[in-house]
Amino acid sequence: MCRKPSSDELKQTSSSTSVTAEGSKGRYGVRAKLDMSSDSYLALAFFLPLLFWKITPIMPLYTIAFARLITTHLTMALHYIFVDKDNYNNKLEQTQLRRERKDYLVGPVIHMWTQIPLQIIFPGMFFTSNTLIKACAINTFLSHIIAVEPLYYFAHRWLHIPTQMKKMHAHHHLSINTLPSTSLVQNFFEHFVYIGTFGPAFLLPFFAAGYQHWTVIGAYLVIFDLVNAFGHMNIRIRSSIFTSKWSPLTYLFYTPEFHLGHHAYFRANYALFMPFWDLLLGSYREYKKPDQNLLPPKQQDFVFIGHCGGLGHLLTCPEVSVYNVYDKWIRSPLPLSIEFLLVHLCNLVYGLFAKYYSVSRYLINGSKIGRIIVILKSPIDYIYPKRHKAVNTEIVKLIKDQNKECGTRYFGLGNLNKMKKLNDGGKQISEMVKADPELRGKNIRVWTGDHMTAASIYNQILEIPDCKEIFYIGANGKIGTAVCSLLAKNRPDMKIRILSSYEKMDHPRISYTTDLNEIVQYKYVIVGKLLSGTRYSQAFKNAKQNAITNNTRFLLDYTVPFLPISTKKYFPEIKHIPIGLLQVNGSSFLRGHFDVCMSHDQDHIYPCHAGCVMYAHEGRETDETGDLNLEEIEKRWGKALGYGFQNTFIDYRCK
Repeated sequence: MCRKPSSDELKQTSSSTSVTAEGSKGRYGVRAKLDMSSDSYLALAFFLPLLFWKITPIMPLYTIAFARLITTHLTMALHYIFVDKDNYNNKLEQTQLRRERKDYLVGPVIHMWTQIPLQIIFPGMFFTSNTLIKACAINTFLSHIIAVEPLYYFAHRWLHIPTQMKKMHAHHHLSINTLPSTSLVQNFFEHFVYIGTFGPAFLLPFFAAGYQHWTVIGAYLVIFDLVNAFGHMNIRIRSSIFTSKWSPLTYLFYTPEFHLGHHAYFRANYALFMPFWDLLLGSYREYKKPDQNLLPPKQQDFVFIGHCGGLGHLLTCPEVSVYNVYDKWIRSPLPLSIEFLLVHLCNLVYGLFAKYYSVSRYLINGSKIGRIIVILKSPIDYIYPKRHKAVNTEIVKLIKDQNKECGTRYFGLGNLNKMKKLNDGGKQISEMVKADPELRGKNIRVWTGDHMTAASIYNQILEIPDCKEIFYIGANGKIGTAVCSLLAKNRPDMKIRILSSYEKMDHPRISYTTDLNEIVQYKYVIVGKLLSGTRYSQAFKNAKQNAITNNTRFLLDYTVPFLPISTKKYFPEIKHIPIGLLQVNGSSFLRGHFDVCMSHDQDHIYPCHAGCVMYAHEGRETDETGDLNLEEIEKRWGKALGYGFQNTFIDYRCK
């Protein structure tokens, strides 16, 4: 992690009224760049070179491009696993990830388009005898040392001139906590500066010796990407091989701290890979990455036992791409049966290498460590009752393993892991733990966090201005029953219409219907149960065709995962909004990656997860499973506010 440039440094590089790379006022004053980085443009630019297949060989283009993409993603995955995963002090910022995701693949695509005309004009630069590959590699290496290193140093200093910084280079310096792929994130026009800077590595051998080979160019680019990524890693290398004044590597090859020093000090350490140039020209400045002061690696006080909800969840795993960790749950176009089968196969393959999927650890109030660990079960295992015993057995096995390895005593159950039909809301897990001879006497605690979920939903409804009636889908579940009971008790002015054929609650202000078409009569609809999108569409279609006035404005949905319901075709004024999601204010109570792989934004947390975290901090020594206590629900909300949790803000103004 690097510090932000000081105010004096910023004044030297930008004006206070300039515009950032995203087109708004900001601290670095980067002018708006040409946006060639959207997914559609980038995909088009990547595949268009296929049209040149009759003019020049395209196999080298795509071999190099795919090699660079694979090594970049592999590097990011390994960096997350070994560097970022358990470092709760170095959090991946959603704003940075969104910005970098748009840019980190632009460079390789531009290089593809640069290579096409060069292949056509100078075919000997790419297609020479394979017997000359070794000579080409030696010449390229020497050209890098003799030409590219000094060229880059002076080009980099030029980019730090205020006018050029404002135009281009500040876009790269927006990244304070660098990732390996930050090395590829540049302003669009800056890529062409680097093409001119790095080009001599290929051009000099060709014009001097008369030959060059595309495999050498490709290998150079891949190695270059890896070494450049190395300089943007958040690691410390203090070996005397790299630090002793008597070691040649001190001058000839950098460490991550050398380049992190450039991001920290802003006007120092300009060199590419060889610190020699900064030492020679007086721009070197020593930088030491601060100690992290992390709690012991084996400390693990609380585990939230998660599950996989489909391909959308798998795609948010940072090992797939760190840029996806805060993505929303994506429903694939595949039929659910096919999607769930693919997830099942993925779990089986992953199970050959690990017993569970372990997510990042996080810090609870400065003293305890929490972690999300996912059992390797697919939606198929939760759908079919005959598989439920195996799921419960796996949950208890995870509890035993984590207690044995880390001494963990506190466990929370994720959404599917506490279903009524699976284990009676966690009660069966609690009983299995108590009956297990290996866990007997270990004081294991099992929680669902459902009191916190009910508190969040209940208070979210209370925050709706002038709400006198609601239409409730899924009110007969444990959460819905508790919420309706609290509303009936504390809101004598509110009427509740429940979609269900089973009339579970007998109250004068609670009524039931089996007709979803009634939904359009209510401005506020609470959704606590997954229904197919076609059922909503049919209800809205019926209202439209029968010229029935639509009063619905808000679908407030706390189902997990949150699947968007399309209403634009019939009633675009309806807003489908996720609730049952807490915002975490500040980092004093929770710090680290408690929010990744959960299909919601940074610094948000599901109430059930938050409730279990609160229990872990408080040291609750009783289980929380089964039915809910209304008094406990009201108490939990007050404590949640004290810990810095709050419901996400919803603007209820109707346009």
